[in-house]
Amino acid sequence: MEQPGSTPLVSICSQIHNQTDWAKEMIASVVAQTYGNWELLIVDDGSTQDLKAVIESFNDKRITYFRFDEKRGIPKGTNHALRQAKGKYVCLMAADEVYWIDKLKVQVDFMELNPAVDACWGLPGSGSVASFPLGPRPDWERYTMRAHNRSNAQWLKTLINLENVPIGGCGLMMKKSVMDELGGLDESLTLFSDHELYCRFFEKYTGVVLPYRVGIDKPVTEDSVRAQNQGNAQKELDYVRAVHPLIAPPADGKVTVCIPCHNHAKFLPEAVASALAQTRPVDEILILNDCSTDDFKTVAQQFTDPRIKLLAFDENRGVQEAMNQMALRAEGDFIVFLSADDTIDKTYVEKALSEFKAHPWTEMVASQTDFFNEDMKTPTEKAHPFWTIKQAVNKPREQWIAELEQGNHYFGAGMYRTKSVLEVGCWEKEYKVISDYQMYLKLLQRENFRIIHEPLTHTRVHGANNSLLDKKRAAELPWLYHAAKKPFYRQRMRVVIATPFYELKAFSPYVTSLAQTCRLMTELGIGWRYMELSGDSYVHRARNTMVDSFLRDPDATHLFFVDSDMSWDPEAFVRMVLLPDDVVGASYPVKNNWEAWTSIPHLDVEENGTTNIQGRPLEDGSVLIKAAVLAGGFVRITRRVFETFKEKYPDLWYQEPSTDKENPEYKFTAFYGAESIDHKFFGEDHCFAKRLRDIGIPMWIYPNVNIVHWGYQPFGGNYDAWLKKNFSEDKSKVAKHLEGFNKEGQRLAM
Repeated sequence: MEQPGSTPLVSICSQIHNQTDWAKEMIASVVAQTYGNWELLIVDDGSTQDLKAVIESFNDKRITYFRFDEKRGIPKGTNHALRQAKGKYVCLMAADEVYWIDKLKVQVDFMELNPAVDACWGLPGSGSVASFPLGPRPDWERYTMRAHNRSNAQWLKTLINLENVPIGGCGLMMKKSVMDELGGLDESLTLFSDHELYCRFFEKYTGVVLPYRVGIDKPVTEDSVRAQNQGNAQKELDYVRAVHPLIAPPADGKVTVCIPCHNHAKFLPEAVASALAQTRPVDEILILNDCSTDDFKTVAQQFTDPRIKLLAFDENRGVQEAMNQMALRAEGDFIVFLSADDTIDKTYVEKALSEFKAHPWTEMVASQTDFFNEDMKTPTEKAHPFWTIKQAVNKPREQWIAELEQGNHYFGAGMYRTKSVLEVGCWEKEYKVISDYQMYLKLLQRENFRIIHEPLTHTRVHGANNSLLDKKRAAELPWLYHAAKKPFYRQRMRVVIATPFYELKAFSPYVTSLAQTCRLMTELGIGWRYMELSGDSYVHRARNTMVDSFLRDPDATHLFFVDSDMSWDPEAFVRMVLLPDDVVGASYPVKNNWEAWTSIPHLDVEENGTTNIQGRPLEDGSVLIKAAVLAGGFVRITRRVFETFKEKYPDLWYQEPSTDKENPEYKFTAFYGAESIDHKFFGEDHCFAKRLRDIGIPMWIYPNVNIVHWGYQPFGGNYDAWLKKNFSEDKSKVAKHLEGFNKEGQRLAM
């Protein structure tokens, strides 16, 4: 079985009838791909033009030509190509389509890293490259397309109702095994054959839309053909809807009310009482004490209803983390988030569920709200200046999005589908004020909201939620569309944290950092496992053994080496995991004092003594720095690096019979080794790095990591801060490359 990081064969299947001019451009876009392991299977569907001559002009053995003597239609021609396909993945392509140069590479990389995904789509465009530029989308569009990934039921609704569907055409890449199980295209259809295929797919399989525009679909259909198609469209669409009936999501179920509380104990009894007084009883009430310093514990003792469950943090983590943890623990099919200083009307749950019943596809039901002074008895109009539309009403999704983007909308506590909240990644912790806006935007990309046109939520306006929040909100709003930076595929990542021990000795800060990191990755939905190895005094052999174990796990995607004498910032660890680059490490003092260094470590130094610094900015404002070598004590490496290494260096192996009794001749790849190369001695890290440079795999330093290297005394610091302090712009180019890096309050959104 091919492993992630390999270069599996991709079969591109195409039916073409005439259109030789278009076909020439189409084939050229395939031949130009940066990913080279493909086959193009072209079925000439009874063309009267010399399509074969066009194909032969490319003189590429990867192209295979088939011909029908008479025209049989797109489904039959495509299915014939699919039956001949030998690839692990298949793509469908028409003569009037062209690929972005990295189309195959981007999609293969994604599929290999995410084996649980059965198909992925890049975004097609219609028209020209000028009107639909190819490649990665702008930041806000990338966010939007991540949110387009929805549940299978929602995909079916979108497809059957002919709503805006960001899939189709040349954007598809699917596992060949899945296409075989689906049986290809329905040959009884002419217009909706791919549409119907996707309906079958989403009834059983998992698909993801990538934030890349990977191709162009040119409008070349003749008017006469278009008129005929319109006559057949309704008939075929009725057929699709009959074969794939919609099953709406549940409109009723258990309801959990979640109440995060930080120093609002004096208001909490009112909030709880309003939840308990519902005409449609709630099934569960979660109250989370976010490390309050008031008399929360005393107040909580009065809550005796068995539906009430108390949770607590041992440190203040903020309302977003509180809501996320309650969402993960809620037993309800629906969740209501109620601030500890607010209340809900006794009919709130009943009326919200009625809206879900009347509109079962909606993602959230909220109500209008009214505002009161601290006594919760005196109405007030002195609300936040940005709450300019208190009387929220139902409106199209596009209008909601436009208004929320400006931050000028407010409604009361919402009732959500628990499953939807978890699927879109919960609330973003990086933003303290507008994370609810971000949640609304993510949900609106799936389905619309419903608003109850009466004030069923009651908001208390007091000092704790007034002027200070306005300032924070103003600072956060410009980054609204940057809130969902987590890769949508992170739940399919599997990170192996590997530590080679000497006599199983570990520093206590290492244990603390490890525990915090594992907890954070679990909270963020990143798969992980821990691996340790002891008893081998040769560190390079220990690392090779651990890499070998890593590669034997088919689900493992990233290997993160961490030495037992290190401690680090868990959030920086996760940021390094989420970077798309193959090799990323941190720079740290190796039993030296940072201040003792007079040159920039780990970077290329030219013969004249100047440092060759190359930086690559990240979307979050950070800058990666290209490295000549990375220390092995804190480095993250993707699976593809090791697979490529084995392919490029097939003779670098050794045997350790004692490590595999069932197979004493088992070969270990010598990824790490201490040896003499060109009469120069290289340790295991330098040796590994040199070979990566030789095969063209770049290594990067993520500088903003607070890391400590423990020994008889701690050696720690922040590489970014050290660079800025010691290498001003007149000494090197570091300052220029790091300009704007590590801005106050700016972090990578997870």
